[in-house]
Amino acid sequence: MTGLSLTDESAQIVDAVAIAAQGMNVSSAEIALAWARDRPGVLAPIVGVSTTGQLPAALASEDLELPTEIIHALNDVSD
Repeated sequence: MTGLSLTDESAQIVDAVAIAAQGMNVSSAEIALAWARDRPGVLAPIVGVSTTGQLPAALASEDLELPTEIIHALNDVSD
């Protein structure tokens, strides 16, 4: 991908997702999908994978329950 750059806000969200993933010993994709899934107004996140290697993380996010502290931290950094 060329021409893709993160804003400061986006970079902070990416960092927060990565920190949460490290703390829970799961992938960033799992954290991001679980968080998006549980946001108010979201019926279901739309998942698309480019490789079969990405599919397990997408599927694993369905069973992932995020602790309240992580949800609040991600919400705070994204507001």
